[in-house]
Order: sequence, then C-alpha cells, then structure tokens
Amino acid sequence: MAANTSYDAPVAPRRTPALERAYRAADYELVTPAGRHVLRIDQPAPAVAAWMREHNLRRLVLFTACNPGSQPGGAVANADRQRQLEVAVRDHGLAAWPASNRDPRGHWPDEPGLAIAELPDALLAAWLARFGQNAALLLEPPAPPRLVWHPALRRR
Repeated sequence: MAANTSYDAPVAPRRTPALERAYRAADYELVTPAGRHVLRIDQPAPAVAAWMREHNLRRLVLFTACNPGSQPGGAVANADRQRQLEVAVRDHGLAAWPASNRDPRGHWPDEPGLAIAELPDALLAAWLARFGQNAALLLEPPAPPRLVWHPALRRR
C-alpha cells in the first residue's frame, strides 16, 4: 500500500482539558543562528523578540506535522510528515528554522517541527487541518507566545 503523503485525510481535532494542560506545559524550542531558545505559552520571550526585530520579523509560528490529532505516530510516518511540511514551507517561499516541541516531564516524545516566519493566518489554519494538528504556537512580539487552535477547536 502506498504511503499517504498528502495528509488531507481527516483527522478529528481534539481539545480536551488534559491536552490543553499538556500543550501549555510544553517547552517549544527554536534554533536560530543566535542560539537555542525555549519558548513557553504566555511567558515573555525577550531574546527571541530581539532576534526577530533584528531580522524584521513580525511573526513566528512553531509548527509540527508529527502525531496528528495528538495520537502517537511511528517514527517513519512522522519523518515523512516533517518532510512534507518542509516542502510546503519551501513551496510557499517562507523562511523557517528548526524547532521542537518537548514535554518537560518526558511522558511524550519530542516532536520536530519548524519555526515559520510570517505564516499567514489562513495558511496556518489550512496547515493545521492538512497535517491534523490541534494547535501551533504563535509569537508576535511584544505579546508572549500563545496557542492557535485548529479552526474547529477555537472557542467563540
């Protein structure tokens, strides 16, 4: 059977209290030429904000394509999803740096991803659906990092 490389197959998004707590407790690591930076939800990120100002960046989205629907995927499938994300970023002419989502308690494996510059809201929403992701981290200084939920999970 051929591998699914489009990732347009529907994955039911989920937003449970336990998942939301896990996302809020995670460390989101960004690797830039200036070094490694750990971002946390709702906590200021002055070093990253300064680096962004130096490079005229207004917006960074830390996005992973791994483990759709917060369901563990295999290493091979996750690596393929990551490659598909890298292709999508390149095809849209967006700049990106390595990133990773980490569970500081070690109960969930690290998820590689990308910190994508200037990813528009509409494309972010489309990629959350395409890659089956519940949420991504958004940094728009001076605001602290925050979660952006899959369009079907946003509270009104």
